[in-house]
Amino acid sequence: MKILFITSHAPCGPDHGARLRARKLMVQLRRFGDVHLVLAGAYEAYGHQENATAEDFLPIRVFEFWPWPIRSMLGRIKFEVGSDDLNTHRVSASAEDQVELKSLINAYDLVWVHGLRVANGFNLWRWPKTILDIDDIPSEVAWNEIANSDGFVRRFRAFRQYMIWRRHERRLCERFDGLAVCSAADRARFSGEGNVYVVSNGCDVPSVVPVRRQFLPLRIGFVGSLEYGPNASGMRWFLRYVWPRLVASFPELTLRIVGKYSDSPEWVNCRNVDGLGWIPELDDEIATWALTIVPIFEGGGTRIKVSTAFSRKCPVVSTQLGVYGYDVTNGNEVLIADSVVDFEGACQRVLEDHAFGDQLAGLAWDRFKCNWTWAANSSCLAEMVEVISGMPDDLEGR
Repeated sequence: MKILFITSHAPCGPDHGARLRARKLMVQLRRFGDVHLVLAGAYEAYGHQENATAEDFLPIRVFEFWPWPIRSMLGRIKFEVGSDDLNTHRVSASAEDQVELKSLINAYDLVWVHGLRVANGFNLWRWPKTILDIDDIPSEVAWNEIANSDGFVRRFRAFRQYMIWRRHERRLCERFDGLAVCSAADRARFSGEGNVYVVSNGCDVPSVVPVRRQFLPLRIGFVGSLEYGPNASGMRWFLRYVWPRLVASFPELTLRIVGKYSDSPEWVNCRNVDGLGWIPELDDEIATWALTIVPIFEGGGTRIKVSTAFSRKCPVVSTQLGVYGYDVTNGNEVLIADSVVDFEGACQRVLEDHAFGDQLAGLAWDRFKCNWTWAANSSCLAEMVEVISGMPDDLEGR
């Protein structure tokens, strides 16, 4: 079997959630056939990276995306009230590249498209024998923005985006033979609509079972690219409101931030904050943390930073949205808090009671092994490949 995997994320480079998902799913799909990578509208320049490994893929083709503005009032109306306008992200491949992509699709038994921006950028309505991996559902992102926006104008704009995306999402099962989402909660958004599968985000199981040790002076940590808006907004909230209260109680406490741009002055100039930038191996660093924070109020999908902590037996203190998509209970596998006082209290509880942190981490580790490893998706992927590759070939463009 020949499988074409189309994504905007090069497989190697400083890791973030979308890149990890693309790379790990390509590796999993290799079990079923030859996987060929196409980069389209890449967010990062493609090139050799220091974390490249034998499991990484060289793209057979790289397609650039170019600005695709709305040029007429009719186009604007179609976008605002319609559901079949593919100019959703204001970028597209050239006409020649769109034709080439159609020819590529015809040569493969199965196509996996990572993200709606990539799919719509080729101005193609019907994708036969294709799975759309919609790990961040756009309407969910807009809905969360409504809940967290200040002022009528911002909320109205977010609501407008929500309505536009919902119209488009209701027709995705017409366009693609299968959809892959990150959680059962996301699948419920497409209830009764076509072949919708849960392909969870996760982490690899460590070769050695982690052992949690107490490290002094106390450290807590955060993993995530601060180039990504929801991560940066959540970190600003934490540093402005929660962190000063924690440092007042624990003067030697240090916050260690790992991820792209975490070493920028905005973060490292804060009291007791170490910005480490991106580091390729997290095990030794996370082993020194008393807990991981996930102060997320925006965005969509499930956060790989949560399974990253679970896989290292590191206790997690998160907002409700931060653990969205994970079937966890406050006080069992994680502590969940959305207010400043509650978030501080949750962190303080773990910092003061190492045994309680061990309990949280142990329960999360047990659930992680069963549900949130990349290998846990094997049976679902096998079903998807069998069902979708058997669908009729009816390529159609608009």
